[in-house]
Order: sequence, then structure tokens, then C-alpha cells
Amino acid sequence: MIKNLFYGLLLIFLVSSCATNKNLTYFKDVNRSSITTETAEPFIPVTIQPQDILAINISSLNPDASAVYNHGVVSTNATTVTGASDATAVANGYLVDKAGNIQLPILGNIKAAGYTVPEFKQALTTLLSKYLKEPYVTVTISNFKVTVMGDVGSPRVLRVQNDRLNLTDAITLAGDLSITAVRSDILLIREQNGKRSYIPINLNSKDIFNSPYYYLKNNDIIYVTPGKYKSTLAADNFSRNLGLIGGIVSLIILGVSLITR
Repeated sequence: MIKNLFYGLLLIFLVSSCATNKNLTYFKDVNRSSITTETAEPFIPVTIQPQDILAINISSLNPDASAVYNHGVVSTNATTVTGASDATAVANGYLVDKAGNIQLPILGNIKAAGYTVPEFKQALTTLLSKYLKEPYVTVTISNFKVTVMGDVGSPRVLRVQNDRLNLTDAITLAGDLSITAVRSDILLIREQNGKRSYIPINLNSKDIFNSPYYYLKNNDIIYVTPGKYKSTLAADNFSRNLGLIGGIVSLIILGVSLITR
């Protein structure tokens, strides 16, 4: 009787372990028996959008002349200044207004929305060349953020210092997917050019690396769908510890059966 119980629990332990490992696997269609190579999609810089905050630093061979452009911080919070100074800098840089412009000293209103960061940097450098000797310009989106929510280890808003953040980086920074997460049912929510898109993502496939949605954009939202076992309060802890508990119980029964022989 004890022997049959032992073998039954051992079978449950093995089956549950195999099922858990299968459910946790990413990129199931990758050939793991040999090295394979494929062409990687190049990184495409994000496009500047209204409400982005641009951190701009300008230097030149005329330090006093270029210093006037580096007074972008006029507020310690992200509250938009009302009235005519709507496009003036706030927080850590210059706020892109609803029309897609920023306002710089001497240069006045400058179109920023629609450019990638490198393109806008080059355009700004060209404009400043009329007033500064050998200007050097750096531009970053200082309010770049991505929200990761749903069935992950630590749902959070990720604030990053550059715009080169990809999907796998974001999920890892949020504590990775929970054991109950549905890896084939992840939703990317993106607002761009006045439109909101809902984009399905499947992490079971390596095709995500060549997807145009692999690299994230400012204000993207990643929602990870929970599995059916997430519906009960203790399901997550139960699924995490099932294999361990089964193994311990099996060892105890085996010890008891050996002692009682």
C-alpha cells in the first residue's frame, strides 16, 4: 500500500515538474541542438511626440553664447506652464507642445515632433551653426517610460535614460513573467500620432526579435495575461511549490517504507 502511494506521488511530481518546465519555456521554436543564425532587425530610433520632454545640452567654442540655451530647467516638476510659455522647458528639458514644437532662446519655435532623436539633433546643430562656432548638441527624451503590468514578478513603471529599451529588457526589469503567465498572450498598448494600438505579442516564438514592436517607445504599456490558475488567491504559490512539496513527501514515504520493512 505504501509502495503504491509512493509511486503515485512520484508520478505526480514528475508530471507536474515537466508541465511546469514546459509552461516556463520562452522561444519554443528555437533549435537548441545546434547554432543557428538569422538576420537581426536594426534598431529604429523613436520618433519625438507631443508631450515628450527633451533634455538638450549645447556647447560650442563660444561657451558664454551657448550657455543661454542650457537653461531648460524652469520647474522641478512636470507641470506644464500655461499661457504663452506653454512650450517652455519643464522638468529636465523642453516640453514638446501640442503642435509639436519647442521654444529655444534666439531660435524661437522649432518643430521637434516627427523627428527621430538623431534627426532632431542634426537639425538643431544646423540651426545653431548660424549663431555658434562648432556647436555640439546632445538630445535625449528625459521622460521616457514604459509600464509593465499584469502577471509579472514586480509590476512597475520603468523610467529609462535612453530610448533603446526592448521588450525582453522591460519584462526582465519587472521581475520576469510569473509561472502562471500566459507567454503566448501578451498585449502591447501603444499611443502614437493620435492613435492607440493594441498589439498581440507571443513570447513562445523567436519571431518577436524581428518584430517592429520588439523595441519599445515612450509611454508603451505591456500587459501580461495571467493563466487560469491565477484566479484563486493561492494558485501562484501552489504552482511554485508543488514540485518541491511532492518531492519532499515522496522522500518521506520512501524513508518510512524502508524503515518498516
